[in-house]
Amino acid sequence: MAKLTLQQRRIRTIIWSVPIMAATSVVLYKRHVLGEPQRKLPKALDAENSAIRLGDPEPRRRDKVDS
Repeated sequence: MAKLTLQQRRIRTIIWSVPIMAATSVVLYKRHVLGEPQRKLPKALDAENSAIRLGDPEPRRRDKVDS
């Protein structure tokens, strides 16, 4: 792989970091301005939360039938 020039490295850094900054800004805006609570992971899986998948906005229950 060829070495990148200083200008190319700067552009690569911008392309890499802007989406991360945008996503972080959206999450912080929702949390601080709109008052959305911080998402927390369960401490341990038990019978009540064993069907939870990470990233689901609302936990699924086993007694629900998916369509």
